[in-house]
Amino acid sequence: MTDYTKSIRSILLLLLIITLFGVLRVLSGLLIPLVLAAMLTILNFPMVNFLERLRFPRILITVVVASFTIIILWAVVRMLSGTVEQIIRDQDALAVQFTRRIDAGLAALGKIFPWIDIDHLRKELSTIVSPANVAAFIGRFVGVLGSFGSSTILFLLYYLILLSGAAGFHGYIAYVTGEDKSGEAGEFWELTQESISAYMGIKTVVSLATGLITGLICWAFGLRFALLWGFLAFLMNYIPSIGSLIATALPVFMGIVQFDSFGLIFALAVALGLSQFVIGSVIDPMLMGNRLRLNTVSVIFGLLFWGYIWGVPGMLISVPMMVMIRLLLERNEDFAILARVMGHAERGHRGRPPLFSRIVAKHRGDGD
Repeated sequence: MTDYTKSIRSILLLLLIITLFGVLRVLSGLLIPLVLAAMLTILNFPMVNFLERLRFPRILITVVVASFTIIILWAVVRMLSGTVEQIIRDQDALAVQFTRRIDAGLAALGKIFPWIDIDHLRKELSTIVSPANVAAFIGRFVGVLGSFGSSTILFLLYYLILLSGAAGFHGYIAYVTGEDKSGEAGEFWELTQESISAYMGIKTVVSLATGLITGLICWAFGLRFALLWGFLAFLMNYIPSIGSLIATALPVFMGIVQFDSFGLIFALAVALGLSQFVIGSVIDPMLMGNRLRLNTVSVIFGLLFWGYIWGVPGMLISVPMMVMIRLLLERNEDFAILARVMGHAERGHRGRPPLFSRIVAKHRGDGD
């Protein structure tokens, strides 16, 4: 291949990537439900494979798995709908209560530091945390939650289509590649699917634990809307660092509005922060290991890129998307170096390896 041909090829590839980014942004309304449906389908691959081994008919596999998923989603929506409606009804009262807390805090600050011009500070803050602005923020927050349900029908349609094809995934790959399942291409896609399913499964279990613990802490402190804070902690756990901060800040914000005692607010913040630290810095790395952990640059780039392309939903799915991209890149020798650039350096593990590594090793036939 001549230098001229390589240059033309590089320019065309760059134009293709730019066009692809534009398409992703313009078609966000259609693609976000598709990506979410694909992730949910990948999460259900172990159940699909299990039913396939039991020789269930493909249509029955689709019906069983889809019914199970829809029942869970319906239960979650039912539980959260009442909470969201209550927040909408009380948003003005919550906003007024919050501004009163700010005024009380400024008064206490003035007693501790008398040289501070509290009146000037109160005037500056009033333009930011006025009842109207706080109520508007609450409205936008609820609107973001509602946006996830605005494409429910499209999401379910995508999910049913992808799920119906999941049962014949192995046969389709063999048909496309012209090899049987044990062939090189079949093994490549099998291991990629297994790796992504393992990541999504472990991450979802950890996120569920995070949401459950957060909800229980909020309930134990008597915080209003404890179910909502637990659900948000579940979602935010897919976003490292920033997600844990948001999952801690929002219920603490509610605690400032609800509680009169500073000690109670401080105890709530410590309990939530400690639970997030233990799960994010101890349990999650112990299960995942370095192999699936992205470095800081990759995480920040993913948040900025997918947040710019798809907004808040893009930020929520940015890390799973980047991990999937890394898994796909490392399966190809030509792009394996990019996968290494995105991740951490591998370190030796004492005793048993992380759960993810054992799952992949077992799939390869190298397990315990």
